[in-house]
Amino acid sequence: MRRIHPTRATALIVPAALAFTLAACGDDSEPAADEPIDTVVDTTVPPTTPATTASPTAPPTTVADGYEHPTGADEVVVSIAYEGGFMTMEATFAQLPSLLVTGDAREFSLGPQIEIYPGPLLPNVQLADIGEAGIQELLALADEHGLLQDREYDADTNVADASDTVVTISANGETYVHRAYALGLGGGPGMTEETGDRAELQAFVDAAMMTLGTSETEAFEAETYLVRSFPIDDVSGYEIEPTIVEWSVDGVDLAAASDCVEIPADQVADLFVDANQLTFFEQDGTTYQLAVKPQLPGDSC
Repeated sequence: MRRIHPTRATALIVPAALAFTLAACGDDSEPAADEPIDTVVDTTVPPTTPATTASPTAPPTTVADGYEHPTGADEVVVSIAYEGGFMTMEATFAQLPSLLVTGDAREFSLGPQIEIYPGPLLPNVQLADIGEAGIQELLALADEHGLLQDREYDADTNVADASDTVVTISANGETYVHRAYALGLGGGPGMTEETGDRAELQAFVDAAMMTLGTSETEAFEAETYLVRSFPIDDVSGYEIEPTIVEWSVDGVDLAAASDCVEIPADQVADLFVDANQLTFFEQDGTTYQLAVKPQLPGDSC
C-alpha cells in the first residue's frame, strides 16, 4: 500500500461529495391542498443561509508541509544509478549516478562528454541548485509511481550482460532502494515495453531525467577523488599507444590503491585534468592504469 499524507505539498487531491438531507419540522402528514408545497422546505432552511457545496478539489498544501527528507549536504534524497553490466573493472569503478540530489537541494548530473577515444580521464559532472521545490517535485513523482514503499522487481532473464537500474529515495524517515535488472529492455531483443511495477519504475526514471536541464548548471569541482589502481604488465597490446607519466603525488602509494584510496583534489587535480583514458602512471618501476571519479555525497572508499 502506498503511504499517503494529506498534509504534503503534493498530496493526492481527493474529490469529496457531500450529501445534504433536509428534514422537515412538524408532523409527517401531507400538506393541505391549498398550502404551497415549498413551505415545507422554507420551515427548515432559512432564506438567508447560503447553500453549502463542496469545492471540486481541495487546495494544495504549502511546500513547507510537503515530504520530509534528509537535509544534510552529504545526505542523498534521490539517486538514479546504473550498476554492473558488461564492462571493464575500471569502468565499473568509475561509474557515477545519472542523477543525484542531496538534502541541501544540490543536483549532480552527468554533462555531455566528447565522443573520442581515449576520452578524458575525469567525467563531466554538472551541479545545479534545484531548491526545496525541486526536491518536492521529485518526491511527488516517486509517490505518484508508488516508489515510497518497498518493492521487488522480477528479473528479465532473456537479456544478458545488462546493468541494474538502482533508484534510491529517502523520504518520511525511510530509505527505499529499487533495483531492477535490464530495465527498459523489456522481454528480449527489440522489446522495450515494461509492465506492472517495472513500468512504474521506468516511468519515474524517465520523468526524473526529464527534469535535468531546467536549472542552471556549472561544472562540479570535487574536493576529493576516489582512485583505484590496476597494474599493467604489458602496454604493447593497445591500438593507440598509452602515455606513461611519472606518478608525482607524495604520500600516495599506487600499489596500496588496488581497492580504493581517497586523494585530496588539490594534490592531483592538474595531473588528472590533463590525463585521458590511456594515460598510465608509473611508480617504483610499475605501471598502473587508474580508475578515477570525483567523490560525490554518499560515496566513499
